[in-house]
Amino acid sequence: LWSGAGMKEGFFTDMHEYQRVNHFPGSWELTRKDSMFNHLSSMAKVIGEESFDFVPETFVLPDQSEEFLDYYMQEGGLWIVKPANAACGRGIYILRDAADLPTGPSVVSRYVHNPLLIQGLKFDLRVYVLVTQYEPLRAYIYREGLARFASAPYDTEEQHLQDAYRHLTNYSINKFAPNFLENQELQADNYGHKWSLSALNKHLKCIGVDERLMWCRIMDLIVKSLLAVEPTIATQTRKATPHNGICFEIYGFDVLVDEDLNPWILEVNLSPSMSADSPLDWQVKSSLLSDAFNLIGVCQAESRAVNASRVRGHVVRLRAAQQALIRSRAGNTISGLGPSLKSCSGSHKENSADLNKNSSKNEPIILNSLSDLQLRILARSLQEAERCHNFIPLYPTRTAVQRYKPITDMRAKRSVPSSGKLSHHSLALLLFGPLPRLDSAQATTSIPIAARGTVSLASMLPAACLMPRKVM
Repeated sequence: LWSGAGMKEGFFTDMHEYQRVNHFPGSWELTRKDSMFNHLSSMAKVIGEESFDFVPETFVLPDQSEEFLDYYMQEGGLWIVKPANAACGRGIYILRDAADLPTGPSVVSRYVHNPLLIQGLKFDLRVYVLVTQYEPLRAYIYREGLARFASAPYDTEEQHLQDAYRHLTNYSINKFAPNFLENQELQADNYGHKWSLSALNKHLKCIGVDERLMWCRIMDLIVKSLLAVEPTIATQTRKATPHNGICFEIYGFDVLVDEDLNPWILEVNLSPSMSADSPLDWQVKSSLLSDAFNLIGVCQAESRAVNASRVRGHVVRLRAAQQALIRSRAGNTISGLGPSLKSCSGSHKENSADLNKNSSKNEPIILNSLSDLQLRILARSLQEAERCHNFIPLYPTRTAVQRYKPITDMRAKRSVPSSGKLSHHSLALLLFGPLPRLDSAQATTSIPIAARGTVSLASMLPAACLMPRKVM
């Protein structure tokens, strides 16, 4: 199912486990500018400001209006104002007078005054990121994307500060400039005011720019942004969806790079535009969608699987209604359900403790100790790994799990794991650590999965973990 940005969260309740939908409940936590900056600011205070130096100094309005005005009167400088929930460059302007500050939901950020320029023009990057799960996080970055150029030479002289064609890179704005050049030939992807990321990388390499360093920093920015909102979106998804793994999201990250190759996050787009006004647009976006559908496994479900899914969905909804009733009667001892619920909770804590213990010691995980849900999560991860094609795994990878361990460890100490879910470390251990054992009696092997191939692990999983489907 494909929906625009205005999808109602009650829609998720009636979905079957063989269906897929292109939004997560609560994705706006990342794509609303005020919410995004609040999440990133909160994470920076815990982890350290230096780890989130890709976020421009930002104030969220109207909550921080007085704080910003005091700061602005003392420090001055160039600041850019953006509506909290607008797109296509609407309502964006450089602040020149405190009286022009908006009263509605907005953000005001320090203007990045030293952008990297190409032929004197400012540009930003539209980077496509696919998230297939938030609990635990699974994310991929697409190999191709777009570099979008302003249509007039960059200049911060006072008389040019209100010229949107110099300071904004949005295609929806610059396409109306009298000198805007549209790409008309797919092979000429470094022509005009919109390039492919491949063409941009070639150009940067030719002029001596370390594009590999730039992309390492951009990928770091993306992973940290996703981890910042992961708990919130995961919680909302768990509450709103009856089945695990039915949601995915293609985000459009807009990133500005300065002359020191430092990336700055501008915004994250929910439902980034898939319209194709040029051959370059068509090539990039059609390939993106095709590869995304292949990775998440969009195909025709067999009638047997559809009928079974409907029955399971009915059972899930009945259980949800029963649990809601139990919670409403939590103080009533006549129900006699308290001890059984406590017993289930305790059992889950023991399983989670075993997984965490194995993860911390890098010991093989026993597959028979995993729940059906955990096995399905593992099976999907393996299937996605085989279908990446032009998507590059961002998280989890062997390196990424270690690099962002301080964030996930800090979060694990603050929260109780939800029933049946795999932690980041446990999933990484299953994918990249020692080959799991079926049971505790099986001999241990130290050969990593990466050396044996994912087929070895996939063959150990019960067939019931995978839904029978017909390829479309």
